[in-house]
Amino acid sequence: MARTLREVITTQLAERHAKIAAAHTQKLIAEEQKLVAEKKKRQLVEAKRVLELDRNLIVIAVLIIALPLIAALAVMLTALAVGEGAH
Repeated sequence: MARTLREVITTQLAERHAKIAAAHTQKLIAEEQKLVAEKKKRQLVEAKRVLELDRNLIVIAVLIIALPLIAALAVMLTALAVGEGAH
């Protein structure tokens, strides 16, 4: 009987330790998943910031190219208008 009781106690302790270890493992996995999610969120925010910067640079480049062309067209149209007014 004493041996059986000892076996029961040993089995219960082993099961308890296994449950604690499983719970600890689950906690570690959850924490790791949280860290991964936070890292992905930071990467998405950074990617969004880079895309916004790229968009702003494209707008600036278009303005740098377009404004002189628009000014040149305005000068040509003005010259045509003045030339037609002289005739």
